[in-house]
Amino acid sequence: MRFLLVCFVVASFIVCIAGLKCMTCHTSGGFEHCDVNGKIKQCMPNQDSCETVVRRSGSQMTVMKGCKNSRACENNQMQNTRYSGRSTQCNSDQINSVCTCCCNVDLCNAGAPTCVEHYRPTQPLQDCLQVPQNFPHGNIECYNENKSGALCEYQCTAKDYGVWPPKQTTNVCLANGTWAHEEPCCARPCPPYFLFDEVQLYHYGGPDAAEQLNDTLYALGGIPIAEDALKLAGFYYSGEPIEASVIKFNEYKPSDVIWVELLRERTKAVNEGGPNIGVAIQYALDNLFTPEAGARDNRVPKVISIWTNRNSADDPKEAAEEARRRGILIYVFGTEVDGYTFDREQLLDITGEQEHIFLFRESLNNFESEVAVDMIKHFCQNPCDHVLHDHN
Repeated sequence: MRFLLVCFVVASFIVCIAGLKCMTCHTSGGFEHCDVNGKIKQCMPNQDSCETVVRRSGSQMTVMKGCKNSRACENNQMQNTRYSGRSTQCNSDQINSVCTCCCNVDLCNAGAPTCVEHYRPTQPLQDCLQVPQNFPHGNIECYNENKSGALCEYQCTAKDYGVWPPKQTTNVCLANGTWAHEEPCCARPCPPYFLFDEVQLYHYGGPDAAEQLNDTLYALGGIPIAEDALKLAGFYYSGEPIEASVIKFNEYKPSDVIWVELLRERTKAVNEGGPNIGVAIQYALDNLFTPEAGARDNRVPKVISIWTNRNSADDPKEAAEEARRRGILIYVFGTEVDGYTFDREQLLDITGEQEHIFLFRESLNNFESEVAVDMIKHFCQNPCDHVLHDHN
């Protein structure tokens, strides 16, 4: 199949000529190395052949593949049988040899050249498993089906998505019946795109509560929120969750701007009573991490983040352990001002990991840089693991 159409106006007709696709490489690693590491090239209109040139000097062999004008390629191939030394230019019985093969079908120069007998495979070639035709957020085009030497080209079409790993845009069926690479995926850069469901729990008390809450809302802006990225829910709480402040995953069209606007509209700083973090965590488990509230299925990781400037008035350990048993990561973002200090042991009971405790002496200075390292560790090691594969 050809993509590039070169059109000419002839009299009153438009004539279109499809451009050829060829494997291109220049390597001393052999035919298989060429196909695994080479590139697919769309040829120019006057390049209507795919060419393979094999140069050998002693034990050193160089393989070159690319686009070629058919007449020039055929002239080169004719030289294979020209007398050179005691035999021909293309040979297997001399120190030096140059062999050329031409063909004129898309990617027909993949694999060993078939016009030269001593380069043809001696073992039967094996088919590979059929490549899945569904490539979420993009498309696949395969040539020669799943036969040995078949090539598949991957392209991402959805906004902000790219092939991951970045250089793995093609795959080749090797002679032994295995694909050269694992199938890539279409993914977005991480960061800033994360894929997880997060419930945010807010409590700020004391004379600076309003200012600290405002700092928090300011720090939260700018992280991409979308159906196939980060989704947020949350509420404000004191002794009990404040029902009027609850925001469910499915209550708004995901957007970082809308999210912050909703938070500003529904949350407020309160001074009365200490926060019951255990009660708040249990409320999130029972009421927000549910399909009815818009939480996605278990393919999507889950996170609870606790934003506070006070120790918990209740014992949060049991509820926190239940959350972690369900695979939910818990983070604490605590602000310590005017000599106030957190109970470090209690915070560790909540998160289960020291690395998930972030304490700030004044406002949320350096919030993004400090949190990014841990977030990247959990969610960005392999972007293919964090893509909604059935997203349309």
